[in-house]
Amino acid sequence: MDGPITRFLEADHRAIDELLSGSRRGTDVDLEVFDRFRERLLRHIGWEEKILLPAAAEARGEPLEAAKQLRRDHGRLAALLTRRPTLGSMAEVASILAAHNEIEEGEAGVYAACESLLADRADELVARMRAAPKVPLAPFYEGPIPLPKR
Repeated sequence: MDGPITRFLEADHRAIDELLSGSRRGTDVDLEVFDRFRERLLRHIGWEEKILLPAAAEARGEPLEAAKQLRRDHGRLAALLTRRPTLGSMAEVASILAAHNEIEEGEAGVYAACESLLADRADELVARMRAAPKVPLAPFYEGPIPLPKR
């Protein structure tokens, strides 16, 4: 189903992917572009965690089946984004995002389920996501981080 939620969030996926690609400069990382990527991805995660998934759970009477995996992915991504990026960590982020986006997009994806469950609230939910503030970025953490399992 191609409704306002799907169009909005899938367009954001494309913008996030472009920022991640744009932050690679040969064997270096453009930290300015990476910070824009990091803020955009963390904001997107916030939309899903604070607005979309709770609304779907409320409408359905229980969380979506995929919500647990999405939350695991969100936690892993957020943990990776706390560290200064390397080409290796960026490749890991890209890999997680590719699999994650497959769960959310398409006819059987989370966004299509949300369109069905939340059709009467879709425009209001998209407006809330648009109005959400930018995410303040902390400096990179240089110590060890135990990453959640996938």
